[in-house]
Parts: sequence; C-alpha cells; structure tokens
Amino acid sequence: MADNETSREDKQLAPSQRKLDKARSEGSVPRSRDVGHAFVLGTALIGLMVFGPRIGATTLQLMRDGLVFTRRQAIDPAALTQWLGHLASSALWVIVPCALVLLVVGVLASGIPGGFHVSLKPAAFNFAKVNPMAGFARLFSRESLVDFLRLCALAAALVGVAAWFAAGHFDEYTALAAAPLQVALGAAHTSMTNGLWFLVGLLVLSAAVDVPLQWWRNYTNLKMTLQEARDEARQSDGDPMIKSRIRQRQREISRGRMLAAVPAADVVITNPTHFAVAIRYDETAMGAPRVVAKGADHLAARIRELAMDAGVPLFEAPPLARALYAHVEVDREIPSALYTAVAQVLAYVFQLRRHVPGRGAFPQRPDTLPVPADMDPKGGAE
Repeated sequence: MADNETSREDKQLAPSQRKLDKARSEGSVPRSRDVGHAFVLGTALIGLMVFGPRIGATTLQLMRDGLVFTRRQAIDPAALTQWLGHLASSALWVIVPCALVLLVVGVLASGIPGGFHVSLKPAAFNFAKVNPMAGFARLFSRESLVDFLRLCALAAALVGVAAWFAAGHFDEYTALAAAPLQVALGAAHTSMTNGLWFLVGLLVLSAAVDVPLQWWRNYTNLKMTLQEARDEARQSDGDPMIKSRIRQRQREISRGRMLAAVPAADVVITNPTHFAVAIRYDETAMGAPRVVAKGADHLAARIRELAMDAGVPLFEAPPLARALYAHVEVDREIPSALYTAVAQVLAYVFQLRRHVPGRGAFPQRPDTLPVPADMDPKGGAE
C-alpha cells in the first residue's frame, strides 16, 4: 500500500492523448456498476407500470392451471410430463422476454460512463490478479476502503428504506393472506412498484457519486511520471541520437548528389573563398537558370575543386555569390531580381566557350553586376 501511494505521488503529469487512447484500447475506462443497476431497476419499474396488469393476469392464469389437473395426468407419467412442460413453457414466455430486455439494458448501461469499447485485455491472465500478496495489498488499499464505506452506506440506506416500507404496510400484508388471489397479486404489484421507486432513487443518488469518483480514479491511475513522459516522447518522436544520425546521413546523401551535379554546371560563382554557387542553364528544358550546388567554407572549396577538375569556369562576384547563396535553394531557379546579373555571367561564359584563340577579340568580363542591395547580406559590399 505504501509503494502504491508513493508511486501515485510520483505521477504528477497529466496523461497524454496517446496513453489515454492506449488505455481505452485495452479496456481501461471508467465504469460504474451503480449506473447499470439503476438502469436495470428503472427498466423493471417501467415494465411493471406498463405491463404489470398483463403480467399479473398471465401469472394468475398459470397459478390456476398449475392447481387444476385431470385424473389421467395424476396417474400417467407421460401426461404429467406433458402438462408440466406446458406450464414451464408458458412461464418462460413471460420470464424470458423480461430477462432479455433487462440483460440488454444492463449491457448498454455499462458503457455509459466510459463509452462502449470491446477489449479482451481485461480478460487476459495477469499474475498480479492471482498473487495473494498483491490481492492483500488491494484489499487494504485506499480505494477499497472508500468502496467499502460507500457500499456500507448504500446497504444501510436500502435496508432502512425496506424496513420503513415493510413496517408501514405490515397490517396490509398480513391481511392479504385471507384475500382472494387476484387481490393479493394486485397488492403485490402496487407494493413492488412503490418499492422499486425507492430503490431506483437510491441507486441514482449512488451513481451520481460513483460516476465522478470512477472518472477521477481512472484519470489519476493514468497520470504519468516525468520519466514515463520522457520515454513516451522518445517512442513517439524516435530516439534523438538515431534521428540525428538519420538526418546526418540524409545530409550526406543530399550533399553527394549536389556535388555530383557540379561537373555539369555552366559556371561556379564564387565569393571567392567563403561561398560557391554552381549555376546551370538549359534553355530547352529550363525556364530560368538553376542552382545545382552551393556551399560555404569547406564545402565551397570542394565545389571549386570539382569545378576546376571538370573544366567548369569560376567567376568571382562576391555580391552575386552571397545573394544566390542566401536566397536560392539547391535545384531551384534563381529569382527574377537576379536574372540580369546571372544572364551577364552566363553570356560571358558562353562567349568564352565559343571563343577560338586568334579569331576575334577576347570576351570582355562584366565588371559591375546589378545585384539588389536588399538581396545581398552585406548590402552590395565587395
């Protein structure tokens, strides 16, 4: 009991939605027996009020038939068996429908506090349920004590109401011994109806106390410790170390694909040392020049190295390199604000590619590129 109380004190965090859903799937939802009892007795009360006269008439006829039999039925076992079978079947036609209705109402009412959910988990074998020590601890737990006191109060109220009701009608009941059977059945119907009214009222009051109590117990039992919350977050989101490794591996794969595209670029625009952005343009397949690779510091050096190995020209333009690095993701087209600057660079590169030494003037490198100051992190400074 002390361990249970200590564990409960450690559970200070509200249950997560995942734990609530898991508990519901395992059948751990608040249940109140008093609700089911109140609905069953309430249904019986309504049945007595509506169908009581018909049930009483049928019962009276069965009692009369049971007291009247022929000489042949008295001496012939087969005839006696047939007669008793007829009486039993007639009685079952009265009892079975009533019992089925009450059974269905009881099943439906059991799902009112916590909702309807079918789970075989509560029926599964659990050693703690048959462990004598665990059972002894549950027997003297705080919850068991509260249930015991509540049931004692309910039992005392039921006994008190029954005694008060019987004492108030004692003379009437003793007089029924000499009354005709039909009169006695009518009086019994009235007494049962009045008695059920009191019982249903008591059970409704008990259910009004029990339902919030069961909700509170279920919520308290599902509360989580700080360690449980951490473990659940790790299970839901994944181990941080594993996720970090996955992200690192994804970055490596993405970087490998990006670097593999550098040899196919038309030009690499540099800072010249801090940034490097590889540009490719195919007028037949692209609407605008596209950034196929970019990097800073060590990655920028690697891009420049691959470009030189593949014969891709390097073009030093710090403001344009910074703007492209800051505003364009890999495998994305450049923004319209940089069209003119990139077009001048590509035109120069394409002229270099077509130039034949000794034939015509050497292409002139563009000195000033139109890069908007708001797109350059350094405001256009070299």
